[in-house]
Amino acid sequence: MAAYDDLNGTKIAVISVVSIVGTAVTILAVQVLYFAMAGFVDSQKVESASYSRQNLILAEQAEEISSFGVDADTGNITVPVTEVMKKMAAEASKNAHSTTNDQA
Repeated sequence: MAAYDDLNGTKIAVISVVSIVGTAVTILAVQVLYFAMAGFVDSQKVESASYSRQNLILAEQAEEISSFGVDADTGNITVPVTEVMKKMAAEASKNAHSTTNDQA
């Protein structure tokens, strides 16, 4: 028969705590490494992106808002935004002068 039937509780507790702490540190280290690598990959994607489709759409929209035209189907007239802004500024200036003259 064995002389000692009881387990060494202190040794088991120390090994358990060290294992838990080691596992937690490993999990946190892997998480930090993952997010660092994910950030690097995302920055590389942004740097290498060409955005050709989006740039084409923006160019079409810029051309559309800067030209005169008439829609044959609806009869809507297209006027460049800059022209409309100039006209609105002139009207606002005219209205501002007329209200100051009326008040004087």
